[in-house]
This record gives sequence, C-alpha cells and structure tokens, in this order.
Amino acid sequence: MEFCTNPFRTLHIHPRSYIICCPSWFSDKNQVIVKGDYKNLWDVWNHDNFKRLRRYWLEGNKSLCDNCPLFLTQPQWIQVKRDYMREEMKDAPQVIVFANDATCNLHCWTCRSKPIIEKRQQQIFEQTENVLDTFKEGIRFFSAIGSGDPFASPAWLKILQTIDIKKFNSPEIEIFTNGVLLPKYWDSLSHIHDNIIRIKMSVDAASPEVYERTRLGGRWRDMDNAMRFISKLGRQYILNMIVQADNYTDIPLFIERAIDHNATRVNLTMLKNWPDLRGGTAAFNEADLSQPGNPEHDKFISLLERESALLNHPIVDASRIYPAGQAIIRNIQQSNIS
Repeated sequence: MEFCTNPFRTLHIHPRSYIICCPSWFSDKNQVIVKGDYKNLWDVWNHDNFKRLRRYWLEGNKSLCDNCPLFLTQPQWIQVKRDYMREEMKDAPQVIVFANDATCNLHCWTCRSKPIIEKRQQQIFEQTENVLDTFKEGIRFFSAIGSGDPFASPAWLKILQTIDIKKFNSPEIEIFTNGVLLPKYWDSLSHIHDNIIRIKMSVDAASPEVYERTRLGGRWRDMDNAMRFISKLGRQYILNMIVQADNYTDIPLFIERAIDHNATRVNLTMLKNWPDLRGGTAAFNEADLSQPGNPEHDKFISLLERESALLNHPIVDASRIYPAGQAIIRNIQQSNIS
C-alpha cells in the first residue's frame, strides 16, 4: 500500500496555525489545520485533527487524501509504515517547515498585494524559539522560511544568527530565500554553515527586464551577484520559477543559467491564485497559463514541445507545468473556490 509519511513526521508552522500537509488538497481545510496560539506544542502535534488523519492512514484508508498530487509528482513521500508511526505520536516531528513571517525585501505581484514588513517580530521570534526548543531532540531538518525572506525578517535573522546548534541532534537546515540578501549575511551564519545543506532560491526570471518586472523591488544586478555567490558555496542549490504569462518565454534561458550556476535542481511550477495576489482573480486569470483560454496558452504549449530536451534535463522538474500537472492545480483551485 502507498503510505504517506507527512502526518507522522512533518509539521508546518504558520503565524497562528499549524498543519501537517498542504490543506489545498482537502475539500474541508479545517480538517487538517490547527488554529490558535499554543504554548504547549505537543497539544498541537497530537491535536484531534492530526490524529484523525493519522488514524485513517494507519487503517489503510487514504480517502481524505485522494486529491493530493504528491503521489504523482513526488514519490519520495511514498514509504512504508514504521513502528514509530502512531495515532498519538510520542516522537517529535522530524521535519519542521516554517512559514510564520511574511516579511520580505521584495514585493512580487504574484505573491502579495503590497510590500510586507511584519510588525509582530517578537511574537514570531518567540513562536519559532518555542518550536525549536520543544522538538529539538527530534528535529532532523527545518526549512526557513516559505512565507517571506529570512534575511529581511529581524526575528528570523536573529534566530539564524544566535541558534545554539549544539542543543540539537545535527539537524539539516534549508534556507528558502530570494537570495538577494544572502551574500551580506552569510558570514554571520558561520556556526551553522555545516548544517545548511540546501539553499532554495526563488528567481522567476532569466533576463533583466523580466526579472525586474516580476520580482518587484529587486534589481537584476543584485540577484545575479547572489546567484554567483551561492553557486560557489558547495550546497544543494535549488532554483524556483513560478511560470506565468509574463515570464514563460524565459524558461529555456532560466534552465541554461541554472546549469551554468551549478544548480542541483530546477523547480518549474504554475502560478497559483494566492489570497494576497496583487490584482486578485482578474490578474490571476490574465497570467494563468493553465487555462486553455489564456491568449498565451497555445504559445506556451508550443514552447514546452519545442524545448522538450531542455525540460527533460536531469536537474529539471517540469512535471507541474506540463498539461497533466496544470490540470491538477487547476482542478484544485477551482474546487477551493467553489
């Protein structure tokens, strides 16, 4: 039987909520979200919402997860059931994915409607410290941060610069960033350099004009310098591109640049209709290439066919921008709206 490990090993941290997998795949998101301010995080980890999903998997019932695309696109999550996997977990989560601060030095229109500098930095710092301290013996990996940029966030910069890594069991760390500020602060993270195994950089473009049009607040020169810097660090280096009508023509050059800069992997994904997307649904519809009615859709499909060799390069994951992957995203987004 296919068996998902997420409910038993992964915890996502948001400002006032916690999840163990993406709620987008569920018809009722409230089934898999734990909301509120918690001091005792074991009450979160063993909340009834999480225990219910675990119970389904332990009973061999994956009906709650029928919409999940992980089984199609990310087979690494499909594993066998282990002895430690229980409805009420005694072991701490092994994987922590932080997305609890939206602060960023950029304000890309595909992500937010305006620049965001979170004022609640003390709360963010305290929540993050509580998570790390509560689960420090079990954490094997944590990612910082999927909601903003860790180097633009005062709270997260302080966490990374002051964390006592000796209290942990040699966790691996992923830095999720737009990259622009990383060269400035890299030396201040020397105490965790050995733990930082991966740098995930969102770029979205491969030419100056497209970059500065899509990555608002960013300068091509700064991003280009950051790519060169990161490519020499000897870490896993992942480059992300959110594909939409304004940047899809950069896809071939994006992949070529990634290869030249020693990238470990290139992730190409379709634009999603985020709640804070600038311009709302109207702007999304204009940019959404997964819709056959989009004026650029046919040209986009032609590009995929023309550049098939490059898109099948070993470091490239383009599964989510081909028609089958587009359909998954489109159907999920439509079901969430209805």
